[in-house]
Amino acid sequence: MSLAWVYLYSQIKNHQSFFIQITDLWNELQKNKAILLIVFLFMLINWILEAKKWQILIKLVAKINLLQSLQSVWIGLSLAVFLPLGNFLGRAKNLPQKNRFDSAGALLVNGGLQFWVTMLGGIFGISQFFELDNFLTFLLFAFWVLLYLLGLFFYKKCSSVEVVVEKSLVRTQATEEKNKNRIVRHFQSVRQLRIINEIIIWLQKNLYFASQYSQKDILTTTFFALLRYGVFLVQMILIFKAANFVLSTEKIIVGSSLLFAAKSVLPVGGFLVGLSVREATALYFFDSLGEEKVVTITFLLWIINIGIPVLVGSVLLLKNKSKTV
Repeated sequence: MSLAWVYLYSQIKNHQSFFIQITDLWNELQKNKAILLIVFLFMLINWILEAKKWQILIKLVAKINLLQSLQSVWIGLSLAVFLPLGNFLGRAKNLPQKNRFDSAGALLVNGGLQFWVTMLGGIFGISQFFELDNFLTFLLFAFWVLLYLLGLFFYKKCSSVEVVVEKSLVRTQATEEKNKNRIVRHFQSVRQLRIINEIIIWLQKNLYFASQYSQKDILTTTFFALLRYGVFLVQMILIFKAANFVLSTEKIIVGSSLLFAAKSVLPVGGFLVGLSVREATALYFFDSLGEEKVVTITFLLWIINIGIPVLVGSVLLLKNKSKTV
């Protein structure tokens, strides 16, 4: 928990050059308290939607209520600040001990659907930002939507993975003794072979779990992902308008969609540098506002949407640890 506080403090300290701008922006937003309240409310709605997605996708592994799902999401967000697999470990924390390592498939599907939605918005942003002609824009949208529909249509055919997994596991067990001496020559010890075998089985199980969702589950999760994306856009519009920045709603939507898409596809070294990537892309797409204003807005939204939930997640994590002691 203390590490989360230290991290947030370091972020603010490292951005002292525009700390005055943050204060000015906050004072400006105080004149529109209703809008500011809505922005905070949307932050909560955003994470409730994410928790609902997780609740739907994790039900094949374990049944949890919405509150447990929300706690898992926030704990995962808090751990992701410092651990590469923090999101996975945090979300698995409220699951039964025997099911924790079987949730990777659910996390993969969850992230994949949110990525699809983000890039759908990104296509719109690209078409507007680079002023693509209508036909090319239509082709891009059609391709991305068709990709989703094809995946949805053939999704149930992936249930054959169950047969493949079962046959693979049986074959592995039947031939393990037969080929043991030959395989062990390529490894330093039988222990290494067992570890690799366990990893393969774990991957097979999670791929199997990921293939077992109904089309209804996928459609419902996609719907919640679309709602989350809409919440992000509304937050951006409200913040820009409340701060009295001269920018049309259309430009805010275009810039925001490009910002979200860039954040999703740009390779980053972890959660700690995510804020810097967000600032850099925001500066590029909102350059007409000037550097200080853009960085201020993105940093303030980061505090609201990520910083506060990280602190809440750290409190929940500490609370869970105290119960186990």
